[in-house]
Amino acid sequence: MKCSKKPYMYAVSLWKEWNTHKLISESKEFVVSVPNKDIEKDLILFWENHWNEIDKFKKSNLKTKKAKFIDCLLLEDATINFECKLVKEVDAWDHILFIWEILASYINEDKKVLFNMWRKENWDRVFREF
Repeated sequence: MKCSKKPYMYAVSLWKEWNTHKLISESKEFVVSVPNKDIEKDLILFWENHWNEIDKFKKSNLKTKKAKFIDCLLLEDATINFECKLVKEVDAWDHILFIWEILASYINEDKKVLFNMWRKENWDRVFREF
């Protein structure tokens, strides 16, 4: 969700038990990549496997490149990449609200956006590209 226009600040809530929460808390920086249909299979690989079970980047076909302002990787084929710096953590019971500043953004204008949606009947993931 958007938190501020000047500077550009956004927020996301993550479950405290996720490894993503731990990594962001420790490094204070991260990349938000907005996917598209071309990298959908790789996204599923990342979601279906725990961080300590396999090297997800080695198993995937994702192409990466170094971010300009932070020590993270960008996904070359993502529709959008945001380089982010953590500004504040807000405790929200079993989640943490991470508030971050966008340091840089990159867009592949020829790519659409892939959304992860849920079917209420059986909680399956459904992907739609817009």
